[in-house]
Order: sequence, then structure tokens, then C-alpha cells
Amino acid sequence: MIFKRRDGDSGAIPILTYHSLDTTGSVISVHPDRFARHMACLDTMGHRAASLREVTRHFRDFGRWPERTVALTFDDGYENLHRHALPTLARHGYTATAFLVSGYMGGQTDWESPPAKLGVQAVLDWGQAAEMSQAGWEIGAHTHTHPDLRTLTTEQVEGEVIRCRRELEDRLGVTVDSFAYPYGYTSEDAASIVAREFEVACLTELRTATSEDFHSLPRIDAYYLQKPDRLKRLLNGRLDRYVTIRRWGRRLRG
Repeated sequence: MIFKRRDGDSGAIPILTYHSLDTTGSVISVHPDRFARHMACLDTMGHRAASLREVTRHFRDFGRWPERTVALTFDDGYENLHRHALPTLARHGYTATAFLVSGYMGGQTDWESPPAKLGVQAVLDWGQAAEMSQAGWEIGAHTHTHPDLRTLTTEQVEGEVIRCRRELEDRLGVTVDSFAYPYGYTSEDAASIVAREFEVACLTELRTATSEDFHSLPRIDAYYLQKPDRLKRLLNGRLDRYVTIRRWGRRLRG
């Protein structure tokens, strides 16, 4: 089912994307101390962080995004989420969504050559993922082996998407409603399958979410919030020009 906004202004919500919380300085890394400062900043400014399930249910019930709220997502399921993000969010009473690659649970991120500096990192095991789920985290799907779905046949896409959801649900005893596209790439076939299997799907379009249907939600990568004042400016609605410039720059590079 695709949920769209009701008549009227639905407001806007930043959906933040993190990957690895480590000290390598790679393009998909955020230092654990900086992540802790991000969460403290939310708290100080009177905002909260919540999972996609929480914010989309609020939208469905009330026709608008919850106020003073940031949706928090983590792609790939790095083991360092359990070490750093889990206790940090618990201290603030926040929740988040973790998009997991079911075929690599308990293994390493060797589905591709890692970004410069990052190296191969450990992936959450099933026990750690279960602990996060029990702490209130939403578990989302990120395919079985993290491929670029544009390169696969329809049957292969179905296998990647459906197998991931079923394995996560069977092993963790949860309902998996949300999906994030590996690399942010999709295709007509992939979008159709994901819309059939999930209530929510995320892209990597760099902007805040407003009136999009729930299968095309944009997100803001935490890489663009590395400078301390940028998160504050985002929360105050004063980062739009910067985000727009970065979004068009990414499109040109693509």
C-alpha cells in the first residue's frame, strides 16, 4: 500500500542516513564521538530521533509528519552500530531503523571493494540485531547480498528482496515493513517489487521529506553534516540552499 499525504500541508522531516560509526574518516563514516554530539544536539534543541516506522505511522494517522522529529536510519548493518549507536540512542530514549543485508549477518562487508580508508568492517550478527530490535529499533531490509538492483533480472531482484525480508522476519521474529535500495539505485522492476513487498522504501535523494509517497522517501546523508553547525542549521530549516547545491552536484557527478 502506498501512503500519500492528506489534503493540506504535511510539513517536512529530515530522514538522516548513517553507515559506519568509526574513526577511519571514510566517506561513509562518522566518528562515534561526532555521532554522540549529533544526538546530544537533537536533545538540546528539543528534537527527538525516531524510526521510520514511527514517523510514517504518525503521518498515516494524522496526515502530517511529527514535529521536532528526525527519522534516523543506518544502512548495511555495521557491527559498530551495536557498540556505539545502541547505547547512545538508549541514553536519549531515541529509536532508529537499521537496514540489514541478510546474507552477510555475522560476516564482513566484503560484498564490494570498500571506500577509501574504510577497509572491510564487521557486520552485526543475529544476536546483536535481536538485541537492537528488543531495544526498540526497527529492522529494515537492504537485500540479501547488497547488489545494484539495476543490474539484475526481475527474478533475481525478487530473490534478493523477498529472501532478505523473510530471513530477517524468521530469524528475528519481527515484521519487516521498510526497505532501502543498495547504493540508492532502483529500476522499474525493482520499484514495483519493493512497492508490493514493503510499506516504506528509501532512496538517497538528498533533501528533506515532504509530500512524497512512502516508496520514494529522500534522505540526507550524515556525511554532509560533519561540520558541527550543519545539523543545527538543518533542524532550524536554514540548510536548504546547501543541501540543494550538494544534491545537484551529486547528480552532475552521477
